Amino acid sequence: MCRLPAPAVQMGALQPGRLTGRIRPQLSKEKIEGCHICTLVTPGEPQVLLGKDKAFTYDFVFDLDTWQEQVYSTCVSRLVEGCFEGYNATVLAYGQTGAGKTYTMGTGFDVAMAEEEQGIIPRAIAHLFGGIAERKRRAREQGVAGPEFKVSAQFLELYNEEILDLFDSARDPDARHRRSNIKIHEDANGGIYTTGVTSRLVSSQEELIQCLKQGALSRTTASTQMNVQSSRSHAIFTIHVCQMRLCTRPDLVNEAVTGLPDGTAPSGEYETLTAKFHFVDLAGSERLKRTGATGERAKEGISINCGLLALGNVISALGDQSKKVVHVPYRDSKLTRLLQDSLGGNSQTIMIACVSPSDRDFMETLNTLKYANRARNIKNKVVVNQDTTSQQISALRAEIARLQMELMEYKAGKRVIGEDGAEGYSDLFRENTMLQKENGALRLRVKAMQEAIDAINSRVTQLMSQEANLLLAKAGDGSEAIGALIQNYIREIEDLRTKLLESEAMNESLRRSLSRASTRGPYSLGASPVVPTGSMEDAAEVIRRAKQDLERLKKKEVRQRRKR
Repeated sequence: MCRLPAPAVQMGALQPGRLTGRIRPQLSKEKIEGCHICTLVTPGEPQVLLGKDKAFTYDFVFDLDTWQEQVYSTCVSRLVEGCFEGYNATVLAYGQTGAGKTYTMGTGFDVAMAEEEQGIIPRAIAHLFGGIAERKRRAREQGVAGPEFKVSAQFLELYNEEILDLFDSARDPDARHRRSNIKIHEDANGGIYTTGVTSRLVSSQEELIQCLKQGALSRTTASTQMNVQSSRSHAIFTIHVCQMRLCTRPDLVNEAVTGLPDGTAPSGEYETLTAKFHFVDLAGSERLKRTGATGERAKEGISINCGLLALGNVISALGDQSKKVVHVPYRDSKLTRLLQDSLGGNSQTIMIACVSPSDRDFMETLNTLKYANRARNIKNKVVVNQDTTSQQISALRAEIARLQMELMEYKAGKRVIGEDGAEGYSDLFRENTMLQKENGALRLRVKAMQEAIDAINSRVTQLMSQEANLLLAKAGDGSEAIGALIQNYIREIEDLRTKLLESEAMNESLRRSLSRASTRGPYSLGASPVVPTGSMEDAAEVIRRAKQDLERLKKKEVRQRRKR
């Protein structure tokens, strides 16, 4: 069936984990046996209700009818894009037996499977090679050297605490109980790597899919009462991406400091980025009473639960907010040792916890959701994986940019070297900084004073208008028109008076500047500053027009009185 479920937990760079919930549809067997659905997704909210009173809130929740494409585009797509920038990523599928982990990851191949039912790994492979082709095409269009990619894959199986290589064609499938020669090591930077593992170099999407199919067919499976084809081991499919691309050259502050002859173009610099993407299909947690396992199957189930218990202890230690846990038990299991980078190191990690909606699996579903919820508080510090040469080039490029900026500051007089050889800022720069601060403060004062002046002018105009109206109260019927006319003229006169005061202050400032300039020496002063006289002429014109209007109104008032 399609549209399988899974709450997922993501641990990003210095960010708390994000949870995504997804619930698979009921199987035909569950419907025939009369099992009821005990899960409910709150409409419009990323919340899963289990039973009547147990609620789990995640960042995303996918209900029974969610397709594989939606899960991939929401949770995994951006992790594949991050691999092109040198970031590690991990996707883990966790849940009880028969919850659909293998189907969700895409490691269980079926000849009759439709394209829309493909799991996460086939979609990620298509996305990866599509991104490689797109970046090469974009480089050709821009006329620059395209990036070079090397993609390799590894496929490991952890069966009864022994690491097996699923790509090893010489391995005897019946010799699973023999001790493996694969070793786990830790490098100087805390990264985990394995020795004795077959790594296949691939050049196309089809070739990598074929490798995935070959390894999946070699994986250990068996039938139990809960799942006809149950995975009896943890599987880790890893894709290594090595990219060598042209560095983006920063704009130089001064081209003269490059030391290149005129007309010579700077040579391109390359950087090497590496990334690894783990796809982890964990074996299903199970209770022996439910699975009915005996003998070899029971031993496998015990080993699986021990590994998942160790994984849960590591998650609890990493997500402990009280900071009381100082030791993280990575070495308690080979599974946690292999996933040390993914859980608490340099990796963006998503845990997909698959659950069943049937009421007979109520306790298993509850434990799965609690298990995944503990990873919410985990924080990983993710950094770009660059080779040593690329890191040195980046550091030197940043140092060159800093030195160029300092050189420009020396040329501009911002920096000086004292008599004792100590570096510092010049007095001119310090004085300029102080003057800029003072200028900013004065601008604020001028703005405030201008607002005060406007308010005072408005008040003065109102008072003078009231006084004029009182004096002309006995003028007769034309008192209102005369009062309004006088108020307008008073307002205009006050504005002109303010402009006149500003002009006088400007003239005084120009006189002082002229006086200081004349004392500095016989330099060419250019044209003499012109004292603005427009404000004075405007004031005289306003007064003349005011007198004419007053005479006209007086004559009109006299004529009206004679008619009476």
